[in-house]
Amino acid sequence: RPLFTDMNRSFSPNLVRPNQPLRKPSSSPVAPFTVSPPRHLNLSGGTPVRPVSGAIGDGPVNSPNIKDKSVVCNRLGVFCSLTGNFRCKRCKKVPYCSVVCQTEDWKAHRHVCKSVEPEKPKEITASPISGDRASLVELKHDDPSSLQRVYLKDLHTNKINKGGDFQACVVEFYSPGRFFLIPQSPELQEALQSIAKELQKVNSSPSVTTYVPCVGEVCAVQFSCDLNWYRGLVQTLTEDQKMANILYIDFGNEENVPVYRIRPLPANIQPFCPCAMECRIAGVVPVVSKWSGESCTATSQLIVGRAMTARLVDTQEDGRIHAVDILLSMGKQLSTFLLEHGYAQEEMVNIAPTEQDIMNASLANFQCLSFGKDDNAWAEPPEPLTQAVGDKVSVVITHFQSPDEFIVQKVENAGVIQDLQLKLREHCSQVAAPHNFRPAPGTVCCAQFSEDKQWYRAKVMAYSSETRVCVGYLDFGNSEEVDLGHLRRISTSLLALPMQAMPCGLAGVQPVGERWSEDCLVALQRRVSNRILHIEIQGAHEGKALVALIDEASDPQANVAELLISAGYAAPAPNPTPPTPPTSSDHQTEETTASAEQNVCPPVAEPLVWSTTELPCDGQTVALLASFVESPGDFYCRIDNPTDHQQLINLEAELKQHCEADTSPFVPNVGQPCCDGAWYRAMVKELCEDKVAVNFVDYGYSMKVEKSNLRSITPQLLTLPFQAVHCWLTGVEPQGSEWSSEALLWFQTQVEAKQLSARVLSVTEQGYGVELESRGQNVAAVLISEHLAKVPGEAAKETQTETLSGNKQQESVKKNEHHQLQTKATSKEITEQQTAVPAEVPSFPVDWKTVELPLNEPFQPYVAAVISPSLFYLIGPTQVDQQKLQQVMMELLAYCSNNHATLSSVIKSRPAPGAACCAQFSGDNNWYRAVVLEVGENEMNVIYADYGNSEKVPFSRILPIPMHLLQLPFQITRCTLTGKERFPAELPKEIQQMFQITLLGDVIATVHSFDGSANVLHVTPTVTGGELSAIILNALDSHTKSNLCPAASQKADKTDSSTSVSTAATPDCPEPKEALEMQKGQESSTGPNIFFSPSCLLQIDHLEQLMEMQLSLIKQLVGQMK
Repeated sequence: RPLFTDMNRSFSPNLVRPNQPLRKPSSSPVAPFTVSPPRHLNLSGGTPVRPVSGAIGDGPVNSPNIKDKSVVCNRLGVFCSLTGNFRCKRCKKVPYCSVVCQTEDWKAHRHVCKSVEPEKPKEITASPISGDRASLVELKHDDPSSLQRVYLKDLHTNKINKGGDFQACVVEFYSPGRFFLIPQSPELQEALQSIAKELQKVNSSPSVTTYVPCVGEVCAVQFSCDLNWYRGLVQTLTEDQKMANILYIDFGNEENVPVYRIRPLPANIQPFCPCAMECRIAGVVPVVSKWSGESCTATSQLIVGRAMTARLVDTQEDGRIHAVDILLSMGKQLSTFLLEHGYAQEEMVNIAPTEQDIMNASLANFQCLSFGKDDNAWAEPPEPLTQAVGDKVSVVITHFQSPDEFIVQKVENAGVIQDLQLKLREHCSQVAAPHNFRPAPGTVCCAQFSEDKQWYRAKVMAYSSETRVCVGYLDFGNSEEVDLGHLRRISTSLLALPMQAMPCGLAGVQPVGERWSEDCLVALQRRVSNRILHIEIQGAHEGKALVALIDEASDPQANVAELLISAGYAAPAPNPTPPTPPTSSDHQTEETTASAEQNVCPPVAEPLVWSTTELPCDGQTVALLASFVESPGDFYCRIDNPTDHQQLINLEAELKQHCEADTSPFVPNVGQPCCDGAWYRAMVKELCEDKVAVNFVDYGYSMKVEKSNLRSITPQLLTLPFQAVHCWLTGVEPQGSEWSSEALLWFQTQVEAKQLSARVLSVTEQGYGVELESRGQNVAAVLISEHLAKVPGEAAKETQTETLSGNKQQESVKKNEHHQLQTKATSKEITEQQTAVPAEVPSFPVDWKTVELPLNEPFQPYVAAVISPSLFYLIGPTQVDQQKLQQVMMELLAYCSNNHATLSSVIKSRPAPGAACCAQFSGDNNWYRAVVLEVGENEMNVIYADYGNSEKVPFSRILPIPMHLLQLPFQITRCTLTGKERFPAELPKEIQQMFQITLLGDVIATVHSFDGSANVLHVTPTVTGGELSAIILNALDSHTKSNLCPAASQKADKTDSSTSVSTAATPDCPEPKEALEMQKGQESSTGPNIFFSPSCLLQIDHLEQLMEMQLSLIKQLVGQMK
């Protein structure tokens, strides 16, 4: 039996295969792989997921649980003979060795990838681009109520001391190895009555919806005999989730219960420990594998239903199982009775060996046969990678044990690791199996991993027997036990590269209980496996880096530690500042200095005087810029004055110098100005335990900061008046008790980053009530006309979004009376003078502005849709500002929700191809910005402008778009080919198809110019060379001269003038069966169809020209596969 156990937490023995070495990342732009999906605009903060198949995200997501040692990684164009232990998540067919290989292969595999099953709808709203972006909150239990679920670990534990005697009664008996008893105590009886009473009270009314519990959850369950409610533990759940096996934790009995008789445990139920203790007889085990029927009968007659004395010997399985012995009425212990009657035998106590015992056993196993053998003593482990606190690197996790212990590799070292693996393979294939090789513990050798039979650098951890050793893989972090025959000597050159495995732990979190829960480990491993992450090193502890782990591919970027805390898996951990121990020579000096500093009196502070910016109150208009917007009733502005703005910039530079020079401690007081560590002026508003609430007086917003980040301020830094002016909009109040989300969004978009024209109508100690104009529109008037606000004192009007009651109106008036009392005299005048300004008229503009790409910089284009050489769309290589895009999406949702019913019925015009619009995506019924590709009889083909996928939608799901929603540029970029003026308006079908295949292949593009509406591109195929424009012109010339297949041309249908990337195959051409099936699968997906069938063989007179065209197409396809 192997003697080795867990000797090193970073190299725990397991049979989990190390992740394959990273490949060198592609040098191509990665924008299509990182374009974030539009999110569900749920203002409550729910985490959305996205829908569509056919998008790029559906491909490179691995299914790590499917393993097949008989298949090899399917990556094309690169020599990779590694075992493909992962499968494409979408088609479940194609094997890969790692997510890097799959990402590289997606360009070719996407044309044939076919989903094997439809995507199941989720309770949360979807968005148009998919990926494994679910947060840990979703992974926890897949429903929004997961945070309210109660488990056994959430309940208190009983207070019976180990070794103590207590009176109890056995209420349920299964065998001597499992029975339940209830301790006899007044507190427990009172708790039992309290729980029963509260459960009957809470669950007296019928439930409208069916609650689906989780295995291991403690719920309220209706007992079948008396139909009363009791606490029950869900032990199993049927596959159809209609029946559950329940253990009543306060009584010990079990039964199968339909799910409709199960409800979540009410939050007001106190977490009392289970009243029935699950027990086993201590010190004995059955003679055979299980307790005999005779032993169960005899024991049951002695203890069931009787009050007796029990002794708690031990607790097991996290305190859930109690090992007890019971004193029988005959004066014997129950364990003795079972032994005497031959029902049981004594339990063998396994004492866990100490670390020293393991080391001694390992050393004995090593020395047993080591005489005259090569002990490999020269092969010392290579140096670890060196990283400093504050470093930020991109990594992949190669081995995961817990949030405290995981191993990462740096993405930038992918090529180096791959080269190392090739050298190891070559070295071990040339070195014969040694007969006298017996490496000593702690030395390094080459080890053949048991699952993929590849060679890796490994450190000998210990000898578990005379012929087997435990090795830890230096570059991947996991370990396993192997035979000595699977080891080879290592060369000096193979030890030159530092260890690529970086041990890490998650900073700032700790488990909620004593250890990390199994749910946490499973959820986190799903979240971080097979994806590129970003770490920031924040410290070090016990030889590992403490890091912040960021998933930059999610939208928004996800901090894993924050996700663990929000999901209830972790609690915030204190950030201890590691003390710097003084040297012995400095210790006396430091103590003397510290005592001297304590006796120094602080200097008397010079009195501080400050002022605030004032707005003119004589009725004149002043230009303002909004600096912080909370609502129409609460926002901050500053005067739009270039002089003041420059003074503020200069002041921030002075604040920076002051804060860096002043390191003296600062004691904040409420109402006192100070400097924030980020070089801003602030006013102390409130003192908390370890933080201070401050208002940044030049910008208006407030936040809590650490006390250590504050500095004292000098009178010179207070010379410039505080720039932020508190304002509210006069003449309006919310429709309900508070401002609606639509009103807040509309107001923020109207005033933020806009030059405002304001006139003061009222002044109080809190600030100024102002009349605002933005872009020539009276903001208050438009708010009222859009039914987002009402005139103070008016009855609320019923809108499309809400109908207010009289009570809410009164509450609204009271809430705003400190502003409105002082503006009643002017509000009536304003209302009379104001005229309703018509809102912006939505339209289908074709002159939307596209992003101008940098000139003369070669790049690899990612094509989203192709109309013709004169017009095609690329996915932009630059990252979108997620905050601005989310704001646009929320504003778009509000606009479409409020106007869908009216606009869809009154607008009769149809948009032209190339026009911008609002389109309702079929996958989640949300609205997104889109561009029309083709207009049919009853539907349109559109491309979603911020995500690159396309679909056909009916006219009823199309709306015109306001111009202000086009201010943020689309992610798709409008492009055209150089020399477009020489192309005909409609290309022949085969040349159009050749152009599309070539453009989607391996090409390099360079922006020649920008013609005012589109980027003019030079496109060069990397396989054949030459400009694509010239290739098309030559093909047109050949087509004209050869008069290709006139009969077929007449028979063919007219080519559509506008096609997306998913161009259909030529109608009259025979296609292979596999191609037809692939195309059918692609057309059924909601994403863009990107499969192209080969052109049919056409009869032509000039056979040589035909062969040249076919050869060119084959080269393009080969280039695309590469």
